[in-house]
Amino acid sequence: MVQLEDNIEVRRRLSAKGQVSLPGEVRKALGLRPGDSVVFEIIDGTVMIRRADALDPFFNLPLFQALEEWSQDQKATVFRYP
Repeated sequence: MVQLEDNIEVRRRLSAKGQVSLPGEVRKALGLRPGDSVVFEIIDGTVMIRRADALDPFFNLPLFQALEEWSQDQKATVFRYP
């Protein structure tokens, strides 16, 4: 992991679609590569971004909620092995 200087500020412009690219300095500091997932946390008006772990509860919460709604028969069908 690369440590960024304290109090570094990097600005990016928001696109018409509401998108922004993560600056290279941020990707490098978080060790992000194409295909990696990130988690955004909003605390008192401040956004924190961090790399999502494979079993990150915030990132996987929608998946876990969807699976809870499935019946046992549906789960057995989806997760059965050939």
